[in-house]
Amino acid sequence: MHFLILGGNGRTGRLVIACALARNHTITALVRNPTTLQPRPGLTIVTGNPLSQDDISTAFTATPTSPAAVIITLSAPRASDSPFAVPAAPPRLMADCSANAVAVMKAHGVRKIVTLSALGVGDSFASLPFVLKLLFRKSNMSYQFADHDLVDKETKESGLDYVLVRPAMLTDGEARQVRELGERGEGVKLFDKISRESVARFLVDKAEEGETGEGKGKVKGGRTVVIVN
Repeated sequence: MHFLILGGNGRTGRLVIACALARNHTITALVRNPTTLQPRPGLTIVTGNPLSQDDISTAFTATPTSPAAVIITLSAPRASDSPFAVPAAPPRLMADCSANAVAVMKAHGVRKIVTLSALGVGDSFASLPFVLKLLFRKSNMSYQFADHDLVDKETKESGLDYVLVRPAMLTDGEARQVRELGERGEGVKLFDKISRESVARFLVDKAEEGETGEGKGKVKGGRTVVIVN
């Protein structure tokens, strides 16, 4: 299968690319700086900005094969690597990129979108331990979560077949078995975590597999899931 990824030069996005290629898929990555990704067989790198529908459309047509699905692993940049750093992005960066992707997908007849979200977004907020609620909504992290909330809402209203993946705290390390805690993450614990490698494999799983048992690439409607290791 062929996939298009937005955010492929991020820490999780790079792992998604590696996983997809290891499974003999091909993938196009739209990135603003092509030098941030290493060329390799099966990977098409397109220079562009996901804030531009024209650039996303160019990525769609960069290979003879149209994407079977779009995978989004974007995150809003901060002033430093600290999760509490001030935002260095406009308030709707992820939402606008996602909206552009949806518009181009509809224009090209592609229906399947798999988006990396976060635990605490949308209706999973109610399941968070109190300490995490404070961190996610009362610190500088709130700006990114507000953007994620917009992506969540607009994706569900897009009319496309979607999978919104809400991982717990991301860590480094090898892939491990993934536990699914439903859409709202009932039972999630304060120190629940999941490796980026696990998340990357899960995203590719959802991009390539049918959610209804009707075969690969056939998602009907949408699904949101909280995942932990």
